[in-house]
Amino acid sequence: MNRKKILTKTKLQHFVLFFPGFLVFVGLIVFSIFLTLYYSFFDWDGLKRTMDYVGLTNYARALKNTAFMMSLRVTFFYAIFGTLITTVVALFLSTFLNKRNSLTYFYRSAFFFPQLISLVAVGFIFKALLSYIGIVNTLLESSGLNKINFLADPALAQWTILGISVWQTTGFATVLYLAGLQAIPPELYDSAKIDGANAWKKFRYITFPWLAPSFTAVTVFLFTGYMRIFDIIYVLTGGGPAGRTESVAIHIIKIGFNQFRISYASAIAMYMLVLVSVISLVLTSVLRRRENNLIS
Repeated sequence: MNRKKILTKTKLQHFVLFFPGFLVFVGLIVFSIFLTLYYSFFDWDGLKRTMDYVGLTNYARALKNTAFMMSLRVTFFYAIFGTLITTVVALFLSTFLNKRNSLTYFYRSAFFFPQLISLVAVGFIFKALLSYIGIVNTLLESSGLNKINFLADPALAQWTILGISVWQTTGFATVLYLAGLQAIPPELYDSAKIDGANAWKKFRYITFPWLAPSFTAVTVFLFTGYMRIFDIIYVLTGGGPAGRTESVAIHIIKIGFNQFRISYASAIAMYMLVLVSVISLVLTSVLRRRENNLIS
């Protein structure tokens, strides 16, 4: 009897702790998704009291819109190159930080610090540094060199934003890889050393397979995060010049709140929801199978 009372009390406590978070999740995420889906079937500007039903017109219009397609290409540019570059840099840094010495903890904190800064703050910091009248160009001019249009040159703006994003996200990936490295039994490296394995073979047959779970988590988090990139672009360029840095998230905000085409913006948002969800599921499935193949 006492045991039943204890179990009932424990379940009640768990429910009390779980329900507020669940309510917030349903209210802010699930309800918003269904509301966006509902709006996408109408022609509504966000202000009128009435909405005209148009069916799939907004979805068909989006597929023919060159601005949306360009923003989709820009988004994939950030997602693919951002994930690849961040992964390589984070792997190198985590290997370096896995060595124990007096400065290791300082370096860990230093490399992770950018992750703690707000993305909006990061955008304003680099805007002050890299704008045409910013600190970097002022120093270049005072040194007798030509100024560089980091944010206004279409050829440079994309790569500038990508570099800043990689700088900001590398700390997160490094911590995950570092956790994976520290979970590898040292005995494996000792055995490999006795067998005469060089550094490459140790990485190929020990480090790389054991980092498979970390690699899966980092890849999925980074790719989906870059697919939703918004803050840094909005602060630095607003999507310019000529739409060369405009991600889908920026495009949705412009369409929905600047042009008052809420329904059309909702249709684009639903496209992105489905696209990111499918990519996440495929990536997770493929990388999980890779984990099993490497570890087995």
